[in-house]
Amino acid sequence: MRTLGKIVATTMVIASCGGSTGDNLVTFQAAAAGPVNAVSSQALAFTSDRGWNIVLTKGTLHVGAVYLNQSVPVSGAQDTSCILPGTYVAEVTTGLDVDLLSGTPQPFPALGTGVTIPALAGQVWLTGGHINSVADDSPILTLAGTAEHNGVSVAFEGVLTIGTNRAADSASTTLAGANPICKQRIVSPIPATIEPETKGSLLLRIAPKALFTNIDFGAAAAKGSTYAFPDDSSDQPSRNLYQNLHSSAPYGFDWVH
Repeated sequence: MRTLGKIVATTMVIASCGGSTGDNLVTFQAAAAGPVNAVSSQALAFTSDRGWNIVLTKGTLHVGAVYLNQSVPVSGAQDTSCILPGTYVAEVTTGLDVDLLSGTPQPFPALGTGVTIPALAGQVWLTGGHINSVADDSPILTLAGTAEHNGVSVAFEGVLTIGTNRAADSASTTLAGANPICKQRIVSPIPATIEPETKGSLLLRIAPKALFTNIDFGAAAAKGSTYAFPDDSSDQPSRNLYQNLHSSAPYGFDWVH
């Protein structure tokens, strides 16, 4: 059975062979990290857009793979597939648990591969198994910390997965191929105006603050001393946390030397 990574790799080889003489195959180091100001083994503090003072004491994101694309995907043009034929120029296909409380680049277990063609957009794959397997209980996002606003304080924790719990809403359209589970796991497009090179490395930075956009802990505070994000988007905080996780806002690509 072919994996999507192998399909993308084949696409890059074709792109390289069919391109100009300057388009070369390259291998490169790749890493991911939290924000620059995050210090490993220390809590990360920030204020959300709704005025909640967040102190994050734990934050881990599992990134299954990352890809760079030669063009920006057009909304509505991918309704039958999560693959973008002929556009991938770089890939990193080994998973990594990223410590969001560390600004130090954390290397992916294996080298990435690509071609020296400019990219315009990136993709982050949030999966612990095969991208198309609905049954996957791998922890994707793990969080813990406290939130305070106008004298109201609440401790929170949560583990989000992307499996059968995210497939129910699209069950009626999945048979037609319009909204398979891979749509829930692939964050795309993420701005990435960079070009793979023979020198340097690909860096994915993830901003935990963006995960808390429009989250209101007010109702959560009434549920007890510690609020646990439901893993099914059944309330306002968990619904917005998942939407933020699946948006491009927390993610940024760069090529560093």
